[in-house]
Amino acid sequence: MLSFPGKKRAMEMENNQVSSQDILELILSKLPLKPRTRFKCVSRVWNALITDLRHIQPPTTASGLVFSFKKPSSINPIYQLNLLEVVQDQSLSCFVHTSLTHELPWLIDSCNGLLLFGTKKGISLTYLVSSPVRNQWLKLPPPGHGSSVPVSASLAFDGVRQHFDVICQFWEDADIKNGTLKYQIFSSQSWQWREYNGKIHNSALCLSKDFNREEWYCPSLYCKGRMYWIWSLCLLVFNENKLSFELMELPKTKLRLTSLYCGKRLWESEDHLHYCDSTYVGFYIWERIEIDNRNDFGLKWRLKNYIRMDELVSRNYYPDDVVFLISPVSVKPCAFNDDLQILYFQLPRIIAAYSFETRKAVKILSDDAIGQSSHDNVFPFLFNAVDLHGWGR
Repeated sequence: MLSFPGKKRAMEMENNQVSSQDILELILSKLPLKPRTRFKCVSRVWNALITDLRHIQPPTTASGLVFSFKKPSSINPIYQLNLLEVVQDQSLSCFVHTSLTHELPWLIDSCNGLLLFGTKKGISLTYLVSSPVRNQWLKLPPPGHGSSVPVSASLAFDGVRQHFDVICQFWEDADIKNGTLKYQIFSSQSWQWREYNGKIHNSALCLSKDFNREEWYCPSLYCKGRMYWIWSLCLLVFNENKLSFELMELPKTKLRLTSLYCGKRLWESEDHLHYCDSTYVGFYIWERIEIDNRNDFGLKWRLKNYIRMDELVSRNYYPDDVVFLISPVSVKPCAFNDDLQILYFQLPRIIAAYSFETRKAVKILSDDAIGQSSHDNVFPFLFNAVDLHGWGR
């Protein structure tokens, strides 16, 4: 039997133990989801504590999804815009945060709380920029490029400055042999379009026998003053400050698997560029990282994750949905949520999410309008209430 001093010492040790666990819980609760999850392997105590934290304090996110579709019952062409907010609870759920009607057939791009819409009458193109959280719209002047139709129109907005650009590329004016590309930029500061003929650095990649300039994958990605597009086998990078282009090779799987049409996506996570390539056997996710190998410094692609296609379309996750027993051709990645560490992907009438933490997929939204047109896209959306008042002319 312990003497009084012995009991006192035992109680102090027990109190110190509790205090240490409280401090540990406080520290872990401050960590982002991904690094916190890695600490589960430290011990069973840490594993249990992190799992409890996951349910008590689920990560929050300001990111969601957006898609637009034509209302089937409308006599006149009316479209509905849906902003989807994803909630992390015991699993995943999704609800419509905002729903707006409009008359524009194309939702073209999404960037830091702004959306780019387009419409066409004859050969005349019209672009509009919207801040949907505030339900504000700006109609841009016509580009004035004659009869040429741009292969893409991309929105560049950093989410901080009261200024955005719209960058348009033109296929038929690209000079592959000499490595030049014609493009236009609309600036909200000058409120006008300017046309440029840009040099493409490393343009020799365009001369590869497998390069097809008509293979242009959307959407683009804008971050840190650079715009990224997937152009056939390459990554085309536009430097906004230098007004110059550069081509980079995209990684290839060793098995030489065929990529699926519309199955490529770009995103930024942990300050690194990520590239998702969808094939018949699964999603290959590559990370662009800095390499310093014996003073040979450079940027290289590293395979970061591989998700088997059967993990996405298995009966194990969707026992009541026969629509998931479909060809992998219909599975299309559409966005990545860095806060929740989930990859959204689209199927006909369904948006689902794959968790890199649990390695499981769940359905988060069913809607008959999703994926009914080849022009439909589900874009990432940041719930940033951008005030466009005073930006237009």
